[in-house]
Amino acid sequence: MNQTKKKIIRPTALAFLLALGLSAAMPAGAGTAYAQPVQEGQPAGEASGDTAQGGYWMNLEEGPGVAQWVDENGQVTEEPGVKPEEESQPAAETGEPAGEEAAEGGEAAGEEAAETGETAGEEAAGRVIDPARPMVALTFDDGPYAPVGNQIMDCLAEYGGKATFFVVGNRCASYGEEMRRMAAEGHEIGNHTYEHRYLDKLGAADIQYQINKGNEAIAAASGVSPTLVRLPGGRKNDTVMANVPMPMIMWTIDTLDWKTKNAQNTVDTVLNQVRDGDIVLMHELYGASGQAALQLIPELTRRGYQLVTVSEMAQYRGGLQPGQIYYSFRP
Repeated sequence: MNQTKKKIIRPTALAFLLALGLSAAMPAGAGTAYAQPVQEGQPAGEASGDTAQGGYWMNLEEGPGVAQWVDENGQVTEEPGVKPEEESQPAAETGEPAGEEAAEGGEAAGEEAAETGETAGEEAAGRVIDPARPMVALTFDDGPYAPVGNQIMDCLAEYGGKATFFVVGNRCASYGEEMRRMAAEGHEIGNHTYEHRYLDKLGAADIQYQINKGNEAIAAASGVSPTLVRLPGGRKNDTVMANVPMPMIMWTIDTLDWKTKNAQNTVDTVLNQVRDGDIVLMHELYGASGQAALQLIPELTRRGYQLVTVSEMAQYRGGLQPGQIYYSFRP
């Protein structure tokens, strides 16, 4: 993989970048840096470091949900995608429960849900999908992340919907309860590779490793084997197409929730565009995305959409084939 070039941004550009929610330049010799989680499809070289906060992001090339914060003393934050000050902010400000306590609370919510006595079989037996009615597949990338994922699943349970979670394999063991809850409640778990690597930058053997290792990690954490893949960034080439032996799921509505971190913007983007058969791209890592889901789920239901998994929708709209790309499932 080509290394991301370090960018030095002069002070005259700093105010403009900060207005966009980006950060200042990376300190010399700090390695690959990154200020905000990278967009699905954003070239790694477009991200910059965050020296304004006395540290920087490393491992940009491995994609969103993998990068870790390094403080001015060289200490690496254990939780990918989270800076220490973000962990300590009150939930009311960030939309996310704070720090370890929040993560434990999110896991506890998953345990409580798993103890309700509803098995996957019972859920499936009572679920009815009307092929004649409109359907939408809400999809959430880059998890698992229990504080947000459990919020989404709570709301889906209230309104009888299901979603598809495309998870990063090396995060799964840390959120075992959430993963088991996804499976128990009938949500679909898809493979977003093991390390969120951009597969078009890899050779055949490394592509196969990312897919196979991701499948193994998901099965170990949840008890179910994924049947779908979402390519990080949606990036592909002939080598990717030849070495991913599973249906590859893209999207028709990109909410850009990673960029705006604004719940209302995400809600408006979906409601202004949504059509029968759409696949909606969101991310599980952000509290604002969870808050958006809490508004979208009841409103889409009110408008008559059935909230289904990708595979459920495909079942009634032509099916899925290994090695093929899918953007939507129109009637």
